[in-house]
Amino acid sequence: MIFSQILMDLHSVGNKYTWFNQRSENPIHIKLDRVLVNNSWMKEFPDSYYSIQSPSCSDHCLVILHSGISEQVRHRFLFKNYWTNIDGFWHLLLRAFSDSVSGNPLSHFSNTLRILKTCIKRESWSSYNAVNRHMDSLLASQKDVLGYLHADPTNPAFNLILKDINAKVVDFSAIHASWVIQRAKVKWLKHGEDDLKFLYGKIRSRRGSTNSVVNLLASSSLVPRAELVASIIHHFQCIYNPPQHTYFNIENFSKGSVINDTVAYELCSAVNDYEIKDAVFKGSSSSTPGEIKSFFSKGYMPNGIKHTALDIIPKHKNAENISEYRPIALCNVIYKIIAKVIAGRLKLVLPSIIEYNQSGFLQARISTENILLASDILSSASRRGGTNMLCAKLDIRKAFDSVSREFVLARLAQKGFSPLFVNWIKMCISDIHFSIVLNGALEGYFTSTAGLRQGCPLSPYLFSIVMDAFSNLLKDRGFIDITADNFHLTHLLYTDDVLVFGEASLHNCQNLATILRDFGNSTGLHINFDKSAIMFPKHQSNQHIISQVLSIQNITSKIIYLGIPLAFNRLKVEDFLSFMDCINNKLNGWKANLLSFAGRL
Repeated sequence: MIFSQILMDLHSVGNKYTWFNQRSENPIHIKLDRVLVNNSWMKEFPDSYYSIQSPSCSDHCLVILHSGISEQVRHRFLFKNYWTNIDGFWHLLLRAFSDSVSGNPLSHFSNTLRILKTCIKRESWSSYNAVNRHMDSLLASQKDVLGYLHADPTNPAFNLILKDINAKVVDFSAIHASWVIQRAKVKWLKHGEDDLKFLYGKIRSRRGSTNSVVNLLASSSLVPRAELVASIIHHFQCIYNPPQHTYFNIENFSKGSVINDTVAYELCSAVNDYEIKDAVFKGSSSSTPGEIKSFFSKGYMPNGIKHTALDIIPKHKNAENISEYRPIALCNVIYKIIAKVIAGRLKLVLPSIIEYNQSGFLQARISTENILLASDILSSASRRGGTNMLCAKLDIRKAFDSVSREFVLARLAQKGFSPLFVNWIKMCISDIHFSIVLNGALEGYFTSTAGLRQGCPLSPYLFSIVMDAFSNLLKDRGFIDITADNFHLTHLLYTDDVLVFGEASLHNCQNLATILRDFGNSTGLHINFDKSAIMFPKHQSNQHIISQVLSIQNITSKIIYLGIPLAFNRLKVEDFLSFMDCINNKLNGWKANLLSFAGRL
């Protein structure tokens, strides 16, 4: 019935489960109670959600439906693709860029865009609401003319008017479809008709989830909205401006593999038009290019180009507090083109200077290799009956958001990159100001002293360079690995996902604890021991001693690594159920029903 009625589970906050069987042995926690709504409900109450409260004396948790936040906010300026079909837009664009360039080209371009934005906002067609009202007016006129033609179908004047109205309806229908597709952000819907019913459903679903942060905090009606927003801004301001970590000496980290002088020189060669074009065309069709070459020749980037909006995304369903939300950077398109040009050069040399333990975002290295290798190592160790070993999954606290920018730059120089190239990177990652996107509006404006933006093309590559220092530390300080069939392995990395294998001796684990502390103090990347986990072979005798030395209290028989379960013992079918459910949920029933038959094909 749920699928046939095209019902969807409304976004929820609070507790994850709603029912408990009240048993200490064989306990069952499950989400039995839900709020299901249809498309009509989401149209009337797009900001609605429900909260799962404490159960009190019942087996079931109390479920409260909230209509959502009714306070209207000023939405941030967004480019609408349909503007390119309007003559007035091109007139404004050509007039804005008709003046000759004065001063720094990037600054001039940024100022011109600011002026153009102001001019566009004055036009009636800039707002989709005005376009929608005009469409309604056209349909009403079309109906009136058809009424006249019923009485006099051969009247040439009325037929000419109807033809003109029909042409305008076609144009505005295309505008309507363009805006809906842009808002839905369904990039995989490439073929088939533009199924607007499906796309509207996707928009409403996205709107419910993107409003979840404010809805979560707005559960307390006694606190003014401004105060709630301020608390969100303060939270992320603290993340991107951590207390100064202890001084690091880059010489305490071995260089590992470095680039030679020839490669370093080639990385700083003049940027050509093809590189810029390639960076632009690899981007979304909903983005626009800008003036680029002046940055590489002058090494200067205005702060306005780097100003970043942070979109707050829940890390999982039923996120209960602001710490369970991930900030995704919405970088300026001009900045992203510059960053893509640099990243395009950087990624070509990284495989030669990054240890093979790292498989994230490097050419010819894929995550499945890590999963298969880890599985083979554990199964081989289990077959040999070895007991003196461990496998630990380490969670880095706020990894991208807390990494030291000074360490990034020092590590780049240590790896052999030229001062000019390092300065390009410095211009991209330093002096970053943030605003938070809440309910479509930009809130706050604060600077930052640490972190790499999740959403910046450079971030994964720079982070891999930082994590390579961890690989070098394990090797240089003699951390004892585990061996299987003459293959030695200490750890596996996929960006910030860390899996450590080693001898489960007291001395070896004390060494690992020291390495993690020194690495964290130097880079800002500290381990979140509460979210980390460790597992041992079945008959390991010193499990609790080792876990205390490493400060990892979560001793488990199974670790989830990159979404796949790993264990020393043989896994069962039920161990993979969550993974299978994740795949099945990629296309929910409400989505399949909203798509027409042709759209599903």
